[in-house]
Amino acid sequence: MRPFEIKFDFPVASSELKISLNAIAELHHSEPYYRVRDFSLTNGEKNNEHHSVLPDQEIKRIKRNGSYVWVHKDSERESDLSIAIGAGIESRIPKQELNKS
Repeated sequence: MRPFEIKFDFPVASSELKISLNAIAELHHSEPYYRVRDFSLTNGEKNNEHHSVLPDQEIKRIKRNGSYVWVHKDSERESDLSIAIGAGIESRIPKQELNKS
């Protein structure tokens, strides 16, 4: 699968404020997880000189207690960020494709 753009809202801790972000997601096949990079503000101008507003993230979808959750690859823990990125990926990938991994 080629890299693809995702869009998601990231909730700011302890507030009702959400920041709309874009990023590039790419499936890593040997151990199914997504490397997500190049985070930018949705309303911001894109150019080649922008710096990502967040560091690269590696997340994966696992089954826990009978339902799927998005977690960070290294810790296998959920966070607001992994859940938000996962929702962005789910909005772009058909459910049957996600269930293969």
